[in-house]
Amino acid sequence: MKFPGYWVHVGQGKAVLERTTFDETELDPATGWKQAWQNQDAEAPTKGFRELAEALMCAAQALASASEYSLSKSEIDQIGRLEPEWIDDRYEIQSLAQLLAES
Repeated sequence: MKFPGYWVHVGQGKAVLERTTFDETELDPATGWKQAWQNQDAEAPTKGFRELAEALMCAAQALASASEYSLSKSEIDQIGRLEPEWIDDRYEIQSLAQLLAES
């Protein structure tokens, strides 16, 4: 079975979301089949999500943590409703400020 989803790559002060398709072997049953990790390493800088809102939150939390910023509830809600502008199935986030401005 195939499931649409998103890879989130975080590093060097930015985050990239990539549209992808998962199969059941990539998804973790412990997360209700909603998350994936490359090489089954939960600490890896790349994580997979079936839901866009979860992928955006992963990116936002990583960027916030790197800049020692605490997201407010309204910012979290705002980010969860963002509709990214995809370029070739990629959405690049250069900074937390950019992400908050677009949401």
